Amino acid sequence: MHIVCIHQHFTTPKGITIIRSYEFAKRWIAKGHKVTVIASTAQLTKDDLSAARGSFFKKFTADGINVIAMAIPYRQQMGVLKRCLSFAVFSLLCSIAILFIRKFDVVYAISTPLTTGIPAIAAKWFKRKNFVFEVCDQWPASVVELGVITNKFVIAILAWLEKFIYKKSSVIVAVSDGMAESIRKIAGPDKPIYVVPNSADLDLFRPDIDGSQIRKNRNWDKKIVFLHAGAMGKTNSLNFVIDAASRLKQYRDIMFVLIGEGSQKPALSGRIKELNLTTVEIISAVPRTQLPPYLAAADVIMCIIGNFPIIEQHASLNKFYDGLAAGKPIILNYDGWQGQALKEKNAGLGSKLCNLDEFVQNILYLYNNRNLLPQMGKNSRSFAQEKFDRDMLAQIALDAISKAAKND
Repeated sequence: MHIVCIHQHFTTPKGITIIRSYEFAKRWIAKGHKVTVIASTAQLTKDDLSAARGSFFKKFTADGINVIAMAIPYRQQMGVLKRCLSFAVFSLLCSIAILFIRKFDVVYAISTPLTTGIPAIAAKWFKRKNFVFEVCDQWPASVVELGVITNKFVIAILAWLEKFIYKKSSVIVAVSDGMAESIRKIAGPDKPIYVVPNSADLDLFRPDIDGSQIRKNRNWDKKIVFLHAGAMGKTNSLNFVIDAASRLKQYRDIMFVLIGEGSQKPALSGRIKELNLTTVEIISAVPRTQLPPYLAAADVIMCIIGNFPIIEQHASLNKFYDGLAAGKPIILNYDGWQGQALKEKNAGLGSKLCNLDEFVQNILYLYNNRNLLPQMGKNSRSFAQEKFDRDMLAQIALDAISKAAKND
C-alpha cells in the first residue's frame, strides 16, 4: 500500500517531541509499504530540512519516509487565535496538496488538531480514498475542559466537525481505552475503533544506559532525583511540582528536575526564585536522542498533569512510556488506568488527581524506601516490553489501515 499520513506536528528523532508517527511509518515501510507524510515544518529541525527541496513546500526523505513539509509556523507560546490560524491554513493547503499525490491507497490522519480530518475527507470525496483517523487528543472535549475555547458557537462547530469526521472515517484509532470509550459515545456502536497507545522506545531508553556523568556534573550524586521531561504548558501545570518542592523544602537531598520548554517556563522559573527553592532545577529541552542519559541519571520519573479529569481518563503521556522503557519507577499526580497499572505491576505510584498531600506522601515513601526502587524499575521495563513494544503497536495500527483500505 501507499499510505498518506497527515500529521501537522510530525517530527523525527532530531527534534524534541513525540516521534510516534515517524517510528510507525518506518515499520510500515519495512513491511513493504510506501509512506508519504504531509506535515508542517514547525517541529522539524534545521538538520531535517537541510536537504529539503522547495521554499514553502519542502520535500525530503527521512529514513525512507517521503515528507512534504509546509512552512506554516506553530508554537505553544502562540495565542489561541494564531494557533487556530495555523491549524486552518495547514488544513486548507493540505486538502489541496493531497489531491496532487499520485497513486496512494489510504490516508492516516493524526490529530491534534481535529482539523487534520478535513484533508482526509477531501481525499475521500475527490480521490475516493478511505481514511483512518487517529485521535491523540479528543477535541472539542479536551480544549473545552482546559478552558482554551469558551465560545459556545465555536464549541458547537467543533463538536459537529468531530462527529462528521468520525462518521466519514473508515476506522478510528484511539490512544487509550478511556479515549475509545468517549469516542464510541459519539461515533456510534458500529464504528471500528482500535486502541493503540503511545509506545515505549525500548532501543533508545534502556536500563543499561549510564547516567553517572550527568549526576556528577549536575551535583546530583548524593540526592534522590525526581525528573519530569516534557512540555511546560497549561496541560502539564508544573506549578504542582513547585508546590510539592515547597512542602519538602527541608529535604535538601530530594531534587526535582524539569526538562523542557513551554508557555509556563518563565513563570515557573520566577516562582522558583521567589520561593528560594534550591531543590528545583529547570533544564532547557534537549533533543530526544540526547535524553536517555538524563532519564538514566534520575531515580524516579514524574508524570504531571493539571486538574483536568479528561486528561486523566485519556492519559497517554509519552514520558510515561519513556520512563518505563528506561527501567525507572514512575510517580503520577493522577490515577486513571496508568495509576492502576503501576500499582498492579509494582512499578510506581499514582494518586488522586492533583492531590498535593497524597503526592507528597508518595514522594516521601519512595525517599524513605530507596531500596525498593531497583525492583520497581525492573518491573517498569518488563511492563514496557509486555504491553508497549513499538513493533507490536505499529502492526496494530497497520491492521487498522489495512481494514480501512479494504472497506468499500
